[in-house]
Amino acid sequence: MGLFPIPAAAQSGSIQGQVTDAATGRALASAQVSVRGTGIGGLTNADGRFLLLNVPAGEQTVELLLLGYASQQQTVVVRSGETIVTQFRLSASALELDEIIVTGTAGGTQRRAIGNVVTAVNSDEVLSRSPIASVDQLIAQRTPGLVMLPGTGQVGTGTAPVIRGVASVTQGNDPIIYIDGVRMDSDPRRGPGQRGGANINRLNDIHPADIESIEIIKGPAAATLYGTEASNGVIQIITKRGRTGAPQFDLTARVGTNWLWDPAGRVGLRYMPDPDRPGELVGLNVYENEEQTGLGPIFQNGLTQSYNLSMRGGTDAVRYFGAISRDNDVGVVDWNWNKRFAVRANVEALLTQSLTVNINSSFISTQTRLAQGSIDTDPFSNLIWSNPRTLVDGSGRRGWRAAPPEEWSKVEDRGDSDRTTTSVELRFQPVEWSSHRLVAGIDNNNELAFTVLPQQPEGAAHFYGQRALGEKEVSRGTRRFLTLDYSGSANRTWGDYTFTPSVGFQYYKTESSFITAEGTQFPAIPVTTISGGAVRTGDETFAEEAMVGFYVQQQVGWNNRAFLTGAVRMDSHSAFGSEIDAAYYPKLSGTWVVSEEDFWSFDFISQFRLRGAWGAAGRQPGTFAASRLYAPTIGFGDNPALTPDSYGNPELQPERGEELELGFDASFFDDRLSLEFTRFDRATKDAIINRPLPPSSGFTGSQLVNIGRIDAWGNEVAVNARLVQGPRFSWDLDTQFATARNRIADLGDLETIFAGTQSQHREGYSVADIFMLRVLEAEIDASGAVVRALCDGGTGPQGVDPGGAPVPCSEAPQVWLGRSQPTWQLGVGNTFTLFGNLRLYARVEGNGGHIQNNTEIRATHNQSTTEAVLLRNNPLVQVYRSLENDRMGVYEAGFLRLREVSLSYDLPAGLAGRIGADRGMVSVGMRNLAMLWTAEEGWDTPRSGLVTEKIAGMHVWDPEVRATGANSVGYQTVLPPTASVTMTLRLSF
Repeated sequence: MGLFPIPAAAQSGSIQGQVTDAATGRALASAQVSVRGTGIGGLTNADGRFLLLNVPAGEQTVELLLLGYASQQQTVVVRSGETIVTQFRLSASALELDEIIVTGTAGGTQRRAIGNVVTAVNSDEVLSRSPIASVDQLIAQRTPGLVMLPGTGQVGTGTAPVIRGVASVTQGNDPIIYIDGVRMDSDPRRGPGQRGGANINRLNDIHPADIESIEIIKGPAAATLYGTEASNGVIQIITKRGRTGAPQFDLTARVGTNWLWDPAGRVGLRYMPDPDRPGELVGLNVYENEEQTGLGPIFQNGLTQSYNLSMRGGTDAVRYFGAISRDNDVGVVDWNWNKRFAVRANVEALLTQSLTVNINSSFISTQTRLAQGSIDTDPFSNLIWSNPRTLVDGSGRRGWRAAPPEEWSKVEDRGDSDRTTTSVELRFQPVEWSSHRLVAGIDNNNELAFTVLPQQPEGAAHFYGQRALGEKEVSRGTRRFLTLDYSGSANRTWGDYTFTPSVGFQYYKTESSFITAEGTQFPAIPVTTISGGAVRTGDETFAEEAMVGFYVQQQVGWNNRAFLTGAVRMDSHSAFGSEIDAAYYPKLSGTWVVSEEDFWSFDFISQFRLRGAWGAAGRQPGTFAASRLYAPTIGFGDNPALTPDSYGNPELQPERGEELELGFDASFFDDRLSLEFTRFDRATKDAIINRPLPPSSGFTGSQLVNIGRIDAWGNEVAVNARLVQGPRFSWDLDTQFATARNRIADLGDLETIFAGTQSQHREGYSVADIFMLRVLEAEIDASGAVVRALCDGGTGPQGVDPGGAPVPCSEAPQVWLGRSQPTWQLGVGNTFTLFGNLRLYARVEGNGGHIQNNTEIRATHNQSTTEAVLLRNNPLVQVYRSLENDRMGVYEAGFLRLREVSLSYDLPAGLAGRIGADRGMVSVGMRNLAMLWTAEEGWDTPRSGLVTEKIAGMHVWDPEVRATGANSVGYQTVLPPTASVTMTLRLSF
């Protein structure tokens, strides 16, 4: 939030000062300083200094806010023409009730007045202690209830955020994301298709160093004012702003490397019958074989680089922030890389005493090459499914699945993007008690994704067969998000009460336009254009949707410590069925700072606040889900015709999320320890379900209908503490823990929906739970043939709970094995500070309570390269191979990982001055150093994270791996997270 001095009054003076940490004496930058009731304010510079001009003469109250510290006020007497010098020494505070939060209303709201929990992540604070390279790393696991579903170890890809678990079966679970008030394209699944769904995350286009803070608004109770698309939560990204004073330059340089832990040890052996010794097996570790034969390691240490230069400063009337950055990261194979160039310019101008304009603009260009495009060319697939037979069969594959390593990079998978985001914000305050905000903006993303394999000299005799004749697939298009957002608020006080009515209007429009083309069978090696293909196909899609929404809200406050807020929002959306006019979402919340009451007598509890909120928000159906659609085809006489495609539903309406949230915030021992607790109960009503169509409809497939209900509940706890505080040593602890569960309460006239071969959406169970046959007894003969197999006959109301009597497996049901989604998450960080300038930081993260299905194991058995399959002496393996192959890859997926370790050193002023800087910091940080615990192996898990599934002893490379979809239950050949070490230098001039 930008604050500007008012023009010079006839009798005015100035206030200057410095803000420092009370315990260490360290200067505190970006603290918000303001003069109460005047609109005059600013931010401290890198040295913690500030200067406020044109302050009216007389007694004034100077207020200071900084995330992570207790707010402070000082009363000073300003004399005309003079400068008052003051000093603020801030004490760290684990609970900040006066912090301003972006809520959707004009001007933001103090945390103390908000009845729901909102988590704020300060970017500079995290970057100063953690080796962060992307936005998803910046917010991952630092917020209770926010889980980042892991993607892949490839550079350029990202993770998908899910807030408070799964809320929908068919409509996705991604939150909506704003940057400087504008809806942004944050799809985590862009770019060319990759094994395991590991794609490019558009959220990571933004450079973390350009971000001031990120606010996470969880669930329908908190997101009512955001309307129909907000039931999965909202993430607000606020970029940096200028501040009064001379230009300050900040340079950040990051250089590091990333690698894959112990690939040879984790892949293990693949087997085949020994041709010289009947009945014996011979094993091959293809990775070790390549090294031993002098062909070198397959995976490398990839070089990562990032450089960011920013400038901020300004005058009384105009402030500015500008940044330019360049990133060049290379993965564990040299043809996996990600390059980013970004420019940002933010300008704030005081046009009149009551009118401020903020203009925020950025251009981001990214080029990404990925390495896991297909099963034949993916290094990891070739490694996982290596086969000793291909070492001796004369094919030249040298033990690899499809082709040797020198062939993999001949296929180029690219995902490029040029992105422009611009917003204009007008803030108008005609009188002290009334404020208005208007935001207009656009997020425009031009994308190019392509996969190309040039013609190979061997033609179809090449390892890739017909593909080697040459092929290219291109997708080129634009995704555009338009935002128009007005909000207005008034604030009036009568006695002990304040009344704050608010109104708002929002208009959002999304456009998506793509042209795809494919060409195959190129005539010559140099030809790689679509037009050069002997066979060519093409397609074009265009989708547009729009939403308009209104809200009214009334907040009543009492003595600035008790607040009651009621609101209602009305939305209309183009994706609603033709018979649905609008959706309405109410909200009611309350909060009470009990510790500020006169009767409060618990001295060891510094602050205590009760809060509660109930509210609703929605999730709209897909753009054309409500419409009846026909597809083009070739009809009689080769004439163009139409054929039924999608039945549509004129009564289709948004899913409706209703949530009750209760909790408290407390701080203890002079604000040195804080505890935040939240309990939420959510119901997704009118859940959109795919219901099969009757043949009489004339359409095949299914119809989307509002017949379901999904209940969810959980608890969230955050603890922050300064355990030791002193000038020479301090110890800070931050802990986040959350649970989240869900239950399908209703599927209408459908008892079960099969979401895959193992996962089911079934009434009474969680979304996408895993159901499989459970073998209880198995017997094989000397040849390995199954002679007897008994399975769990199931129990419970639906006969699918485990624990039933043994029955022949041919008569047994698939019984419940476990949940596919994590039910708990944990993050624990410790910061140790020595002498005020040396910091050691370590963070452990994990989640669990779920199982996953590693289908690599099934496929490895199917290609007959495992001991169990070749020896035919494991009864369970023999039975499951004949019944349900995937059961052999199921494992407990819980884990705890040493996620981050860093050592940071603030350069002495003299040393920084020698290189022309005012201050500097150097740090060394490491990520994914060690797996500490896994649910499958316990505390004996190797550092690499390797676990062994129980049935046949096959390796699972890393239990954190999963496909990026929120409802995913299994994965195949997803490159696991890589380890990294990074050195960072930060200088301010």
